Amino acid sequence: MKDIINSLIDSLFIKNYLFWIILILGLISCFFYKEILGFIGEKRVKRILKKLPRKEYYVLNNVLLKNNNITHQIDHIIFSKYGIFVIETKQYNGYIKGNEYDKKWISNNKYYINNPIHQNYGHIKCLSEILRMSKDRFISIICISGSSSLNIKTNTQVIRSNELLNTILSYNKSYIYNPKELYEKIKNLNITDINSRNKHVINTRKRVKQIEKRNINKCPLCGGDLILRKGKYSKFYGCSNYPKCRYTKK
Repeated sequence: MKDIINSLIDSLFIKNYLFWIILILGLISCFFYKEILGFIGEKRVKRILKKLPRKEYYVLNNVLLKNNNITHQIDHIIFSKYGIFVIETKQYNGYIKGNEYDKKWISNNKYYINNPIHQNYGHIKCLSEILRMSKDRFISIICISGSSSLNIKTNTQVIRSNELLNTILSYNKSYIYNPKELYEKIKNLNITDINSRNKHVINTRKRVKQIEKRNINKCPLCGGDLILRKGKYSKFYGCSNYPKCRYTKK
């Protein structure tokens, strides 16, 4: 019997090693699904940005900067005489609805995602302070790499990756006389140490949890207070800004 069991184990783990490799890779994909999609999206945008004329556009990818004791990870920065493009890449699928001022956007009418415009504003503020430049010299772009259907009301550029190149090239009014100098400054300030980057990820997660804890009784869409209301069949929490905001929670 022992020989039979050993034979079965050998058969499963040795002869079918491809099965186990596929299984392990599948489990890794499940646990790190968002990270993998984000990585793929950033790689796609990076390839697109390589098509920009090198003599006019200076590109930095995956930049980590520290300002006022807070670190900021910026997906892509393009320096040019036409402005400094700050790009936040997101991988979304399905239907996405929201506007520039919402704290969160709604996905597929049931999930809420953080408004990336607000996130990118923080990146622009950081760069503005480091470079000592007015924020109107920066151009915020939210680049969606997924196959989502977008319904976003905003003046900020919220575009798909296949529109990115033409969007950048559509800016043709000169604002900046020293783009290469600014590029070199940020390049030298970019934190590349792996331990510092890992610490940034940990601190960001802690900060998000703290914010969520503070806002537990706040509307995730507009920031209004959640008020207990009595419906036809049961009680629920509704936003104090109703009817302008129609967020509800059981």
